[in-house]
Amino acid sequence: MVDFKRILAPVDMSDFSLQALDYAVEMAQKYGAELTVLSVVNGSFYTNTYMNVLDLENIVDSVHQQVEKNLREVVQKYDQSPVTIKTVVEEGNPYLAICEYAKKKHIDLIIMASHGYSGLDSILIGSVTEKVVRKATCPVLTLKFTSE
Repeated sequence: MVDFKRILAPVDMSDFSLQALDYAVEMAQKYGAELTVLSVVNGSFYTNTYMNVLDLENIVDSVHQQVEKNLREVVQKYDQSPVTIKTVVEEGNPYLAICEYAKKKHIDLIIMASHGYSGLDSILIGSVTEKVVRKATCPVLTLKFTSE
């Protein structure tokens, strides 16, 4: 029998990722698992040619603090849940940060949303979820939601 003790729920604050978090909380409760809610700040997203290193560091620090605040607010919804939930903010390439964190912390299951990109969007944007599925060292449960 599969025994999940450590579950990771990466969120990017999109509606889909927050819906996946609901599932992650339910799964953590069902298995008596600890749940880590992870968000990744991608510093390269904020760079431009004219920016110096200090400007970038200040921007990333500011974004990091805001993301931490947002995560705390998101998990408050589950205060009455018996699940132990911790929040973590990492910096870097989202799929790499997710996979590295999961490996480092011996995560048993990653639960995340698929944003459902298709066609040109899928080619241009790529899918963090798809890359995590390919590179993670543990099972990944992907959840597809519709915006209808």
